[in-house]
Amino acid sequence: MADVFVSSLVSTILGNLNSLALREFEIASNLETDLQDLGSTLSTIQAVLQDAEQKQWRSEAVRNWLRKLKDIAYDADDLLDEFAAKAFLWKARENMSSKVSDFFSFKNSTVFTFKKAHELKQIRQRLDAVAEEKNKFHLTEKVGDLEIDDREWRLTSSLVNESEILGRNEDKENVINGLFGSSLDQNDLSIYAICGMGGLGKTTLAQLVFNDERVERGFGLRIWVCVSDAFEVRRLIKAVIESIDGSPCDIKELDPLQRYLQEKLRGKRFLLVLDDVWNENYEKWDGFRNSLKVGAKGSVVIVTTRIEKVALIMATLPIYHLDYLSDENSWLLFKQRSFLMESEEGYSRLERIGKQIVLKCGGVPLAVKALGSMLRLKRRESDWLSVKESEIWELPDDGSGILPALRLSYDNLPSYLRQCFAYCSIFPKDCEMDKSQLIELWMANGFVPSRGRRELREIGDEIFLELTWRSFFQDVTEYHDGTVTCKMHDLVHDLAISIMRFECYMYDNNQSFGSPKQIRHLHIPIQPMPPSSYERIHSDKQYNLLKSCSSVRSLILGGIGLTEANCPPLKHVRALDCDMYQIPKSLGKMVHLRYLNLRDHGSICIRRIPNSFCNLVHLTYLNLSYSRIKRLPQSANCLLNLQIMKLSSCRYLCELPQGMQHMRSLKCVDISRCDSLEQTPPGIGHLTQLVELSIFIVRKDHGYGIGELKELDLGKELSLKELDNVTGSTEAKSANLIRKQNLRSLSLIWGKQAGEFPDNEEEVLSSLQPHYNLEYIRISCYQGLRLPSWLIDLPNLVLVELDQCKRCSHLPPLGELPLLMVLKIKGMDAVKCISSEFYGNGINPFSSLEELFFDSMPVLETWKTVEGRGNFPRLQILVFRKCPELIELPKFPTLKKLRICERESVLFHPDLGSLKIHDLSGLTNFPSGLLQNQTHLEELNIESLPDLRSLSNHLDNLSVLKHLKIFSCHKLKDIPEALQNLNALESLVLSGCDTLVSFPGNGLKSLTTLKNLDIRGCPHLEKWCKEGEGEGWPYIAHVPCIKITAYDKAWYSKLRRSHGSLFTRFGDWAFGLASKLLKCKPES
Repeated sequence: MADVFVSSLVSTILGNLNSLALREFEIASNLETDLQDLGSTLSTIQAVLQDAEQKQWRSEAVRNWLRKLKDIAYDADDLLDEFAAKAFLWKARENMSSKVSDFFSFKNSTVFTFKKAHELKQIRQRLDAVAEEKNKFHLTEKVGDLEIDDREWRLTSSLVNESEILGRNEDKENVINGLFGSSLDQNDLSIYAICGMGGLGKTTLAQLVFNDERVERGFGLRIWVCVSDAFEVRRLIKAVIESIDGSPCDIKELDPLQRYLQEKLRGKRFLLVLDDVWNENYEKWDGFRNSLKVGAKGSVVIVTTRIEKVALIMATLPIYHLDYLSDENSWLLFKQRSFLMESEEGYSRLERIGKQIVLKCGGVPLAVKALGSMLRLKRRESDWLSVKESEIWELPDDGSGILPALRLSYDNLPSYLRQCFAYCSIFPKDCEMDKSQLIELWMANGFVPSRGRRELREIGDEIFLELTWRSFFQDVTEYHDGTVTCKMHDLVHDLAISIMRFECYMYDNNQSFGSPKQIRHLHIPIQPMPPSSYERIHSDKQYNLLKSCSSVRSLILGGIGLTEANCPPLKHVRALDCDMYQIPKSLGKMVHLRYLNLRDHGSICIRRIPNSFCNLVHLTYLNLSYSRIKRLPQSANCLLNLQIMKLSSCRYLCELPQGMQHMRSLKCVDISRCDSLEQTPPGIGHLTQLVELSIFIVRKDHGYGIGELKELDLGKELSLKELDNVTGSTEAKSANLIRKQNLRSLSLIWGKQAGEFPDNEEEVLSSLQPHYNLEYIRISCYQGLRLPSWLIDLPNLVLVELDQCKRCSHLPPLGELPLLMVLKIKGMDAVKCISSEFYGNGINPFSSLEELFFDSMPVLETWKTVEGRGNFPRLQILVFRKCPELIELPKFPTLKKLRICERESVLFHPDLGSLKIHDLSGLTNFPSGLLQNQTHLEELNIESLPDLRSLSNHLDNLSVLKHLKIFSCHKLKDIPEALQNLNALESLVLSGCDTLVSFPGNGLKSLTTLKNLDIRGCPHLEKWCKEGEGEGWPYIAHVPCIKITAYDKAWYSKLRRSHGSLFTRFGDWAFGLASKLLKCKPES
């Protein structure tokens, strides 16, 4: 049953009628009386909207009345938007040069006003007629929206911590016991189905089983795939592969996909969870299952499904029917959600009503959680009784499977929360939704209500938290870069679709839709296309759909490239997220646009921004990251409402428009990784709302000095470049870094001026002291003799980088930083000794340090330790590159990984867990003592030793070695006999060993634990190991997964020379890239 929201839209219109821009326009255009009458009529209607929206699910007539009202409201909103846009253009003209302002055609202002006055009159007449109709529905006036107690907004702790799962321990034990039954060990593949209605917790139960320690130990490989509606064999195989590899799979055809999957599964005991399966087609299931029948005995597939028929088709074991929660556990779960404290006053009087509500939930956890969350801060008995006695419980089942409790929980949301939630139906089921994007889309569509002077994004963040707490969002995840995502339960997603089914449409070839003119939000999720295909949209059906959806306000196009030729007249769009090969001039006609995301996803390259861009005066969010633009047009300064401007990784961008100081709404300018940027615009200090500025390039000219930052309350990250242009201490202090408490990352970078050593650099750096909240600092190309003392006054530092500070001869006492986890020191040419000064005066120096990197330290000779103190108690990774004079290392008791590269000798350290040695020229024989005491070594990587001819025979000391990789040792002739004694070895990779002919003795027969053998670009060894033909095949045939890849040595060597850094940094990934490039190797 589709709902109609109008109240939030009417509130937006009434707010816009009072906006400064519109008041200026109405006075200038003599429309003041008409607009006042419009506002008066809307206010009268607004008084009864809350009652109408609550009654619509019982009355089709009320719903139709709301639908007519909403169509008129949309038209009114668009018209007011055009008035405001014209006012903004007039204002922008005042801030621009005459040359740019001539771009706008203001000659037609009179014609524009006359035309729009006629449209306004028509809207008023339609609105008056609808207003008259309301009287026959006997609607009650209600003041305000459903309110949420302010305390709720502050309760954010449950965001990432799921409530304790109740009543499923017995189910978990039953399923686990089923997985390890004696009969399963005799079967190649067993299928275990968990069946039950939506919302019972099938997925939760599967997750409990999946993450149990016994299951983790019992299955060498665990894979999770969410299937949802579409059971498409090729897509599922790719999903399984991607779950195993942890990276995207770009194989397109079914046959190679199946063969690659079988390589991954062969001989392994695996557990595969197929969550939320709906497919009833046995042939499709059989086609997929055949790809899985290569694992070791005891492999299991767990299927979760709502449909008994699906379970019967797929299961080879007895179906596990998940039962409802007991009344006792349901009450405990409800109580956990609805009461802040069990002892709170009045708890007993609500308990009786609460238990009756719980009984109505029928033991379905999702319903219990939803209602418990809804009632969490309602303490009046009347509120609880209204839920218990609601007519929704008595509604007949419409076949949608949507629980009455979810519907009831939804109906008790304020209108703006209902609108924000229902909008999420624009995303596919099981989609991971980006929180920031979601809030921007809500804002662009006017769903986020204004509250005085508070930031809309702050309010949007609160809406996200509230929907999460009320169980409309789940699986909230925060990634290392700060990105927050969430998902919706499939039943909750079904609820959103049912509410918005006329207005919100996600394109599906097999799905019909209603009137295109009713569609306000459209998503076409398809695969990206090459630029050559951009002159036409993927199919005529999709283009015709776009063309017919003339009223669409949100448009998300996955992989569709709009061009001048195929861009339909989408004049009402407020949010646009799509790929573009070339920005069409007609984009400038989308004057209502607030959100524009043209971020390059790798398949397109925007190179130029048309001048018509400046017509987008309502734009608040712009993302052009990863494009190839060199500059923004000067007319971009008219975007007076722009708040977020993302241009990260635009590596050709050399300048930003002059006059940006007039864009006073800017809050974020992300120009990180724009390496060609020559200068930042003058007058940045005028942008007083700016809180994010990733790069500031200092110049000596007026308006470019570092003092521009003085009043800006910058946060997140800031990179100050060309600091050699700072004249002295006074100017440096004017940046006011010490008061920027929200700044978390700071890079201080001087220009690379060879042979010049200004005498003021030490005082400048000393005066750039940041706030103690800083977590990351980088000092680069500094030419002073001494680093600042304030470094150790930053107690929150987690990562420190000292880069190319060539004249500093001593390392500062960084051991005193209590939270320091990563330290990178590079290019400090004058440092000869790591002395006691480096440790500082603390009792436990470097107490948190886990990773330490030394790079390009040409004269570093000695490393002194400090007796009697615990040095580096947590150090796990130590990397040396280009440190030729250092011959001895201290003892690090917790060190797990040592990496040595680009030097002529090898440093020794005992008891490592991982050792990587690469790019050592001149080393012909592996040092005999290097591996002698490595009794804990589990991983050994030997790479790019071009002169190495022989490995030490001390491999037999490596009793726990699991992974051995030998890359690009072109002169290596043999592997020692001791290889056969590596009884724990699981993975062996040999790549680019041109002269290696065979394995020693009986090959790999004695290595019973070996699971993966990967041979790449070893032509002689490939021949010796060839399946069924090679002399050595009998000695390796027992290995479960064997992968042999040949390549053209000359072409690969050329590729490595031109892209060597890729191979050094990314190893296997770079080899995979090379393999793909080799497939399209040009003919010689």
